Formats: sequence, C-alpha cells, structure tokens
Amino acid sequence: MSTRLYAVLIGAAACLLLVIGAALRPVFDAPAPAPTALSVAEIGFSQDMAVHHAQALSITQSLSATASPEVLTLAHRIEASQNIEIGILHGWLMLVDQPLASEHPMQWMPDSEHHSHSNSTVSDAPMPGLASWTEIDELSTLTGTAADIRFLQLMIRHHQGGIDMATAGAEMASSGALARAARSMVDEQTQDLGYMTLLLQQRSAPALPYP
Repeated sequence: MSTRLYAVLIGAAACLLLVIGAALRPVFDAPAPAPTALSVAEIGFSQDMAVHHAQALSITQSLSATASPEVLTLAHRIEASQNIEIGILHGWLMLVDQPLASEHPMQWMPDSEHHSHSNSTVSDAPMPGLASWTEIDELSTLTGTAADIRFLQLMIRHHQGGIDMATAGAEMASSGALARAARSMVDEQTQDLGYMTLLLQQRSAPALPYP
C-alpha cells in the first residue's frame, strides 16, 4: 500500500470517527429528564393516604390470632394491598423529592377543617376515619368474637375515611396514574366495606359513627 493511499485511509477513518462522535454526543451529554411534576394537592394526597394506610396496618397487626378465620383472612388481604399501595405512594413522593409525610395533614382536601375532626370518638384525629391509639391498644387485648367486632368497627370507619380521601384525590388529580390509583382504592375499599358491614351485622354489632 502506498504511503499516499495509507494517509487517505487514515484521514477518512478519522472523519468517520468525528461524525460518529458528533452523532452520539447528544445521547451522552443530554441532561437527565426532570422528575414528573405532581401538583400540591397530589403531593398532599400521596403523603396523607400513605399515613392513613399505615394506620390500617397497625389495626390489622393488633388483631388477635384467635379471631375468626374469615376476619383474619380479610385482615391479611387488607394488610397486603395497603402495603403495596404505600410503596406506590412513597415511590411517587421520592420521584419528586418530597417528604413521605406532610407537616400539615389534609390541607389539600376541600373542607379539611371539618374532616380533621370527623370522628366523634377521636376529636383530634388529623384525617377522616382514623382510630385513636387507645382504640388500637384496646383491640390488641381482645380475643375471639370481641376481637372480630372491634376490628370490623375500626376498619369500617377507617375505610369510610379512606374512601372520602381517595374520592377527593381522584377528582383533584391531574396525573392519570395517580387518578387511576385513587379510583382503584375507592373501588377496593368500597368492596371491603360491604363485606365488613355484612360480617359485623352477622355478629349483631353496630358500626361506629362516621363522620
């Protein structure tokens, strides 16, 4: 190969590498995409619903193993589904670099002042449907049918509050994914609510007042 031909080939190869480099540069130099934005209301909903779900876990974990099989099965199902939903809510909050809990619960929800005092037995409840820790501690001391009844009463009221929150969240959501998740929570908890109401009626016990 002549020296001149070799120089031409080297020059062509160099030009080709420059072209490839220029083409690839936008791929490597492009800034990372900004986190998906959530509205103030969506952030508040995600924070408060995760906290609300966390109390549902405390209620299920306080249920005695001596409760009836059907109530225990229900409690395990609620625990599993709400654990998954907490993970989703926390994931959205971490994606937009927001704290997992709000310093001012329920400000995102219309009529939040009313809802913050919605339970006649829990005058300082920060969210609708929450049990007091005294009620949860009492549940942990009960066994058998008494445990069934108290668990159902607390969880029915808790779901009523969760349905109110999720309904408001779905109506206010600008994100399609968040709206779908909130509607799914409404559907799931409404089904649970019907079943729990039936189980409580079978035990000839009343539901707790709500709101």
